Amino acid sequence: MNKYYKKYILLLLVFVLLQVLVLNSILFFTYINPYLYLILIISLPSKTPKWFLLTYAFTLGFLIDLFAGTLGFHSTATVFTAFIKPSLSKIIIPHNILGDSDEITLNKIGVKSFITLSLIIILIHNNLLFLLEHLNINLQILAKIIASSLITLMLILILELFKSSKK
Repeated sequence: MNKYYKKYILLLLVFVLLQVLVLNSILFFTYINPYLYLILIISLPSKTPKWFLLTYAFTLGFLIDLFAGTLGFHSTATVFTAFIKPSLSKIIIPHNILGDSDEITLNKIGVKSFITLSLIIILIHNNLLFLLEHLNINLQILAKIIASSLITLMLILILELFKSSKK
């Protein structure tokens, strides 16, 4: 498990910089913002210790908040997402597919399970994030949640397909 800690800490820095410097600057249709860093929480191995999962999610969200100038919205959303991820994984991923230290990837758990798990995690994250940002719910915010979630899912799937084609 130690090799995953080092790998994911390095990936944390890469994805935070990518999110802050590139993705936050590119708003699709003026309000759709993809959150590609969610792939880090989604792909962590199922048997990751809860203390590492929650600390990692908080650090990820805190760094995004720090550079984006938000007031803890990303931290709250990522920690909550990381908190419910193990339960969702047990429900969605077929039993005995993954080993203890296997990462959750498109190739390992299958397309249907990966898309389902990713979409649910992304929707939960975006719902919480946008509701905290706006403290309001209306049609425009619902459209923003759905559109940002779909764009995020598409980018995560493209990244997963790119990773699998490299191997």
